[in-house]
Amino acid sequence: MLPNKSLATLGNTAFFALLVSVMVPPNMPYQVFMFAITTLVLGLALGWALACAGMAAALAARDQTLLKETLQRTAQSAAGLANPDALFQSAIFNGDFLDTRSTVVFGVFLGFGCFIFALIRAYAPKLTIMSVFGTIAIDIFCSFGPLFPFSQYTLLNSLLTAVACYIAIALVFITLLFPESLNHSYLSSAVELLDKFKGILAMQEEVLSSDPHDVSPGTPLANKTNMARVTMIQQLQQLMGQKQFLNLEFSWGRWNGDDVKDMLEPMQVVATRLGALNGFARVMSHSLAVADHQTEDTASVSDAGTTGTAVDDTILLRQFRERNLAAEAEYRVRLVDVLPSVRESTADLRAAGVAVLGSLRDLIVAVNTNRYTRGHALQDARLAELDKALVTLRAALEEFKINKRLIILQPYQAVLQQAESGALNKFPLRGLYISYVFAANLIAVSNGIISLAEEVNETAMKRQRARLWAPKGLRAIWKLLRSRQGAGEDAVGEDPEPEEVVESEEKREYKLDPDSRPPKNVLQRFANTLHAMYKWGKTPEALFTVRYVVITIALWIPSVVKSSAHFAYAERSVWALIMAQTTMNIYASDQVYNYAMRLGGTFVGAVLGMLCWYIGAGHGNGNPYGLAAIVAAFLLPLVFLRNFAPPQYLVGILMVGATFVLVVGYSWIDGNLPHLFQNVGIGWSVAWRRWVLVMIGSAASFILMMLPPKSGRKAVRLRNASVLSGISYLYSHLTSLWLSADGPFDRAADGKDGDVPHKWPANLRAKFLALANQLQDLRMRTVMSKWEGSIRGAWPVEDYNKLLEAESDMLSSLVLLGGALANLDPDLRKATLPYTHVLNPHFISDVVSMFFLISQSLRTGEPLHQAQYKNLADRLHYHGGYAVIGSTADALARKTRLRQSLTSYEYMFYATAVVAVLQMAHALNDARTIVADLCGEVPLEGFERWREEYDRTHALA
Repeated sequence: MLPNKSLATLGNTAFFALLVSVMVPPNMPYQVFMFAITTLVLGLALGWALACAGMAAALAARDQTLLKETLQRTAQSAAGLANPDALFQSAIFNGDFLDTRSTVVFGVFLGFGCFIFALIRAYAPKLTIMSVFGTIAIDIFCSFGPLFPFSQYTLLNSLLTAVACYIAIALVFITLLFPESLNHSYLSSAVELLDKFKGILAMQEEVLSSDPHDVSPGTPLANKTNMARVTMIQQLQQLMGQKQFLNLEFSWGRWNGDDVKDMLEPMQVVATRLGALNGFARVMSHSLAVADHQTEDTASVSDAGTTGTAVDDTILLRQFRERNLAAEAEYRVRLVDVLPSVRESTADLRAAGVAVLGSLRDLIVAVNTNRYTRGHALQDARLAELDKALVTLRAALEEFKINKRLIILQPYQAVLQQAESGALNKFPLRGLYISYVFAANLIAVSNGIISLAEEVNETAMKRQRARLWAPKGLRAIWKLLRSRQGAGEDAVGEDPEPEEVVESEEKREYKLDPDSRPPKNVLQRFANTLHAMYKWGKTPEALFTVRYVVITIALWIPSVVKSSAHFAYAERSVWALIMAQTTMNIYASDQVYNYAMRLGGTFVGAVLGMLCWYIGAGHGNGNPYGLAAIVAAFLLPLVFLRNFAPPQYLVGILMVGATFVLVVGYSWIDGNLPHLFQNVGIGWSVAWRRWVLVMIGSAASFILMMLPPKSGRKAVRLRNASVLSGISYLYSHLTSLWLSADGPFDRAADGKDGDVPHKWPANLRAKFLALANQLQDLRMRTVMSKWEGSIRGAWPVEDYNKLLEAESDMLSSLVLLGGALANLDPDLRKATLPYTHVLNPHFISDVVSMFFLISQSLRTGEPLHQAQYKNLADRLHYHGGYAVIGSTADALARKTRLRQSLTSYEYMFYATAVVAVLQMAHALNDARTIVADLCGEVPLEGFERWREEYDRTHALA
């Protein structure tokens, strides 16, 4: 852009090359960059094609008689002038050749093109770059095209030439100077994920060594464990998002794309199980909260007399807890008493797991960083280290199964002796069950690490020599482009969802239309299609698309009206049009946040642009050497921020860079490119125009946003309702597998002596991952919704954050349940079905009903009812032991079987499954309380007092 020859070649939009470099920098693997730049080019090409078609149709519709008269009048005015071309150019941009019919045709094509690009933006976020640049192309063409009386299909030549120059330069740099294949980048990300695995597994030493009070919600250790889980999930999502491109490139190395992708499934397994293991801190805090809550409840009840209960606890629950806590204190089997035994028994197994993960990391680093090294001595050495660590892990796992797990039982020797003599009526086993949760999870994690290590070991043994790998599987691109975030209220809330919605499968299978049955003839099918289109017209995506088209036409009209055409061109009103389109969002909260980021970024960019220009050019038009030096100094921090800024601030950083480029670029072009018509000026003149036009575009989009506003807060509420529905489907599915006589968990996987855990059904893991992604997106949506302000009143964001935590706890508990069922011995599972209280059919009904009630309350905004049960633990004890009392012989037989199985290896997984359901029920109780605070609760006079009296008369004997 600085040399005169290249500036003359690039034309009046030469700055676009630098602008694209800010928006799509070549800081990514070659294949990913090619995908991004290809979508950009496709967007420009599609916008250009639609605009050219519009110009051809407009020229055909133009009034030829009026055109001839205008041309003759202009030719007569130019007769005898020294530069008639200047007069003709002035007539064009003054709007002398505008024609109503031609302009209307341009408007139709502009509206249609923007409709298409708005749909792409709403339903295919991966193609946002394509949508943005396609919109820019059709905006520019259709804003200036109607001014010309003849065909000008090359209006975008300058812009396309600048983009082509950037692409060529970027490809040279990314290919020759800083090459990186996606294979290399993917393995580097896998190494980072393995580091996170190591960190979480090593962190359990700190958890087990801490006091249970130190892992309560909000404490530093609890925040540390939560952050470790979140960063692990984010890293895993990044790997899953890039896997489609692995076979679409030429790469040199030992492993091909399929080899790298083969690691993903075992890494997903390890990540899922480590997430459950990392949730042990929550189990500890919940157990402590129950004990502390019981103390508070006892005090509050004693103070209040018999007038009410404490925090929805019934007499039954309080008596049960009092007796259990007293027995734990008497036999010294509180959680704080048994944690040292858990730490001691699992120390070797945890250390061996960390060592294997470290050896895996070293092996992958060796494979990834020695692609061009002849021989494989380093890889062989790393393989030997991995084999040694793997042998140690297998031995530690076997030792734990046979001997060291018994250390956990040492604090319970007195309890077991009393039970054997028949002197103990109730077993204080809460601490033992919680200890078994950690042990069972650690076993599952160890088995997952072994499977991952075996997969990597096999691949490394098979791929000893480096070679060139050719691309394959081009269908993956189409599959990736078709992936969408969901749509409308049928997805999660009203907001698009990046992955498959968990509940949609059940909806499709079981949901019926209460107003009509499925269509059977042509007329009914046609009417049903119209009904579907009508329903789509009420979705947020449809409203966004309509707004997008309306604001485009509204801001385009001044450019094609004769009285304002020259003013619109001279002041570059197309900037306002583009800004209005880019600030449009589906939800009001997103749009307000967008305003804050874009306006702030525009202001900072304008200031930096003026500062850079006046330092480099002073009061003149500048020189290429001084301007190159100062621009390089300013670009360094801008490019750094563009590459490493947190995602939530990326829009603002992009606006800083774009405005900086526009101010400096336009100033240089207007001062050094001759024969420009209607310059916008240099320095301050460019900056204030840019700022004013950005404000105009933002104001226009704000007006459209309010007609009517689409609340992101409602989307948060509806999405929470759908997440709860999805969790309820998972609970139902897992309960069904637990109850089934011959389910997927009964079919053993390949392994020695049956020690390898059974595999989860593939669709079950997919549902867990989809729900985890939904929760992650819901956190972002909740944060964004705060930007809507508090016009009608304060938004209870704290309650929604608490609801998110409860939903995360429920999902973690279900992951724990799935892992326990996958490892549970089928014979033990079937034998314990009749005596497992959490599988009592009445309790299952209560849980499902609770899910339905709070989900529907969130979905409709209707209040809950006070008489509805609030504590599932009370229902569990009622159904489990007090609603139906069996014979004394049956009770003794159950106790005998319990004492015999407590010390068995298989019982750990059974105990873990029971604790998982209890944890989920506790989180569901919390969710019910939160939803009652959000949506309200209908009181029933006298109900609490009557329940208290009734429970006292039916209290434990």
